[in-house]
Amino acid sequence: MVSVLPYLIDRMKEPSTYAGIGALAATFGIHVDDAVLQGVVQVAIAVFGLAAVLAPEAGAPPQS
Repeated sequence: MVSVLPYLIDRMKEPSTYAGIGALAATFGIHVDDAVLQGVVQVAIAVFGLAAVLAPEAGAPPQS
């Protein structure tokens, strides 16, 4: 059985995925209030900032 999670994670790394999600949301008439959108963006920035701090650099030697 093929695992879907690695595939989805790889797609989420591509900018076109976010453009597609936005286009689908607009197509189905999903509109988000500005205050809600601002909160979501701030949380996303915090999560991705924390991930950037905690993720090792590519090619970095492993910590002992």
